[in-house]
Amino acid sequence: MTCGANINFDAVTGATADLKSKLTSQLGGNFTSASALKDAVSANITSVSSNLSSMLPEIPSVPAISFQGELTALASFDLSTPAGLLDYQSKLSSITDNFGSALSANGFDLDDLVSKAAPAISSATDALSSASDLLSGSLPSVPSFDICKDCPNFELKAGATEAIQSAQETVLSNAKGIAEEFAEVSTNVDFNAQFSEMTTKANKILADPDVQAQISSDISSAQEQITADIESAKDLLPANLSVTIPKFSPFK
Repeated sequence: MTCGANINFDAVTGATADLKSKLTSQLGGNFTSASALKDAVSANITSVSSNLSSMLPEIPSVPAISFQGELTALASFDLSTPAGLLDYQSKLSSITDNFGSALSANGFDLDDLVSKAAPAISSATDALSSASDLLSGSLPSVPSFDICKDCPNFELKAGATEAIQSAQETVLSNAKGIAEEFAEVSTNVDFNAQFSEMTTKANKILADPDVQAQISSDISSAQEQITADIESAKDLLPANLSVTIPKFSPFK
């Protein structure tokens, strides 16, 4: 055995070389059909694939731990039973270990969030001392609290030692869209009043007898002038237009 050699890598290179040799042989003059080529190299392809797969490291499938998910689980325990109390305390200890330092470093108070999300125990630091109060039924009253909306979204990735904060998950709306209201046209009262006043004045002016007489006189004078102009123009035209005005073609 050669020092420094890797058996798995050598197996891959050997199978690859064998595959290349068979492909060269088949395509270089021994080719008979596509099915024969497939049969000749299928075993080598399988060998290369299996050897490469054996060299890949196994990827762990451990999911990230979500702070919001852990608080949801904490709030679901039945604290009326000793087993529920023990599960609560165990989960609370795990949450503190996994997320306590990251929350503090980013300005969040774990005790405050726990007291609102899972208010059966007043804080993360006095869980044991509050167990007797829980058994007696003296649970604190806390206003409505939405873990998904009101808690920061911290996650502890697989293999990580410190949780990181991510953006809040997108929330899909269940409410119907608000219909757009059409704009209302407001009447300009001042403009309408001024327009009505001007119209009234114009009608009074047109109704004046002197104005009516002047309009009639102007129209009559205009008609007489137009008639005279037409007669003058007719006198200037020759009797035979076809002789006086030659034919003209713009294309010649």
